[in-house]
Amino acid sequence: MKKTLIRTLLFVAITANAQEFQGKAEYFSKLIISNEIDLQLDEDENFKKSYEEAIKKATEKMFTLTFNQKEALYEEQQNLEKPSSANGEPVFMISFSGQGKKYMNIKEKTKISEDEIFGKEFLIVEKLESFDWKLTDESKKIGDYTCLKAVLTIPITEKQKLEYEEFLKSEEKKPALFKMNKPEDKKVIAWYTPEIPVSFGPSNYWGLPGLILEISDGENILLCSKVTLSNKEKTKIKVPNVGKKVNRQEFEAIEKKKMDSMKNDDNVIIFETQK
Repeated sequence: MKKTLIRTLLFVAITANAQEFQGKAEYFSKLIISNEIDLQLDEDENFKKSYEEAIKKATEKMFTLTFNQKEALYEEQQNLEKPSSANGEPVFMISFSGQGKKYMNIKEKTKISEDEIFGKEFLIVEKLESFDWKLTDESKKIGDYTCLKAVLTIPITEKQKLEYEEFLKSEEKKPALFKMNKPEDKKVIAWYTPEIPVSFGPSNYWGLPGLILEISDGENILLCSKVTLSNKEKTKIKVPNVGKKVNRQEFEAIEKKKMDSMKNDDNVIIFETQK
């Protein structure tokens, strides 16, 4: 009871003082390597090498979180590198949905995310919902900051269940090239620092009494490499405004219809380019 009261008072104090802080945080994302990826082309070393390199390029990126007392914008740092091939080897271009800009406004309780479906741009407008974080007393240093650990469990969605059921049905007809693991609840571990009193973090994560400097979900790790703070110059947050405005349900319906229309006999879509 005493710990809960202290944490509540700490959060109130941080919220009250958050207007004094604005700045930027830079994050590096890294894929957590898993042996569960099951490719049916073990004998094709060139294919495996190209695929693994494409996954690495698609997941290991730099991001910037720009924040002030009530809003934040999370975006990828642009890289102009173009894919290339050597000796006629295949080159894969892999991208993941949801890697566009993400804007949050905790005062208005709104979230706007950029996304695209095969080149068509969308703005997904949603209500900003709170996460059920479990705070712990475990601590560690990240750079110069003392961080505390928080844990979040995200249950699997109905969409994930449906996608897995559809995969199993297609497997009965013909084995797929890329196997899908059975979806499970996701455990997220965050390390936040009350020394930077803003309630934001990388990607879609927020709601802790301090800036999140590290977060992992079992598939990826996002680690803050640099923080720049200012108590004087106000950081201007640009709200994403390019794309058709839709809600989450509308976007997922459009995406599913498009993906279903482009699946091959193995129930996947693969892009391969060669010079």
